[in-house]
Amino acid sequence: MHTPRFTSLLSNLILMTAALCVTGACKPQRHSEAANKPASRGLPYELVVIVQRQAYEGELADTLEHVLKGSTPVLPQHEPLFRLDVTFTDANLIPWRTFRNRLIVKIDRQKRQSAMGIARNVAARPQIEVMVTGPSAHDVACFIADNSERITDLFIDAELEWQAGHLRQKYSQHTAQALDSMTGHTICVPAKLRASKVGKHFLWTGTNLNDKDQNFVFYSYPWNGKPLNAKQYVAMRDSALKANIPGAGPTQWMQTAINPDTQQPLLLARARKINNEDVLEIHGLWEMHDGALGGAFVAIEHIDTLQGLVLATEGFIYSPYSPKRNLMREMEAALRTFH
Repeated sequence: MHTPRFTSLLSNLILMTAALCVTGACKPQRHSEAANKPASRGLPYELVVIVQRQAYEGELADTLEHVLKGSTPVLPQHEPLFRLDVTFTDANLIPWRTFRNRLIVKIDRQKRQSAMGIARNVAARPQIEVMVTGPSAHDVACFIADNSERITDLFIDAELEWQAGHLRQKYSQHTAQALDSMTGHTICVPAKLRASKVGKHFLWTGTNLNDKDQNFVFYSYPWNGKPLNAKQYVAMRDSALKANIPGAGPTQWMQTAINPDTQQPLLLARARKINNEDVLEIHGLWEMHDGALGGAFVAIEHIDTLQGLVLATEGFIYSPYSPKRNLMREMEAALRTFH
């Protein structure tokens, strides 16, 4: 039986916990060991590669450069996936221990085939460390080439979650409240997205800047019970944006950009599991019909089986004079806070 004093303390604790949950402060607690580690460091999308000096030449060096410094999809011009820092195992590695993203490449002639291991928060938090080990530089280069999407996804997903964590601490209350009022869902987009427009099953918020302009869009439409696909996505997206984001003149509206040679939409779509949910992830380009404006967008489509709806969340940018990768990635990270 609880004593009165213990019962009172327990009741207060329950009330305090409930209050924290209501205000959104209920967050998963870090493991005490991880919490004691220093904060990781590194610029957004900065990746350190640690490799044996004699191995970093020829095929292996070319493969690492090709995979890790390949173009970010889908942007109007080349911007590399990562800022790459290469250091060698015979150098002083202490300064690199706490970097957020680490790829370790090791040649071990005792190995029969190449393999990959993943570790997190080894020396700092948050941190992801991927180790690729193989019997020769050639074998490792082939393994990295064959698993390029998996490797880059690991680091990009880790960076997006790191950015999403920052956004959950400081975000546009206006956007979160507007979406909550409309749908019962919420999202943490950058705090600078303050302008807004509400339509039928539609929400837009943005920064209204002439450069480095970031925008969030939400819309929904009936789900037909089938897997999500790019063709249906483009049709519903263009319909929603034509109705809600017009241009300066009557013949102008926002739409998905089309490749003039193939007449196909300029986008990449793939089914993914994000936050334990099956979604459709899309990266693409947008343009103003009968106008000169354009830019990049990223979208995630969710299925609400209870209401029979497809919930589309999108971030798009207009940044004709500045680099676009980090602006786009910030909006992509924001989409991952949708719940």
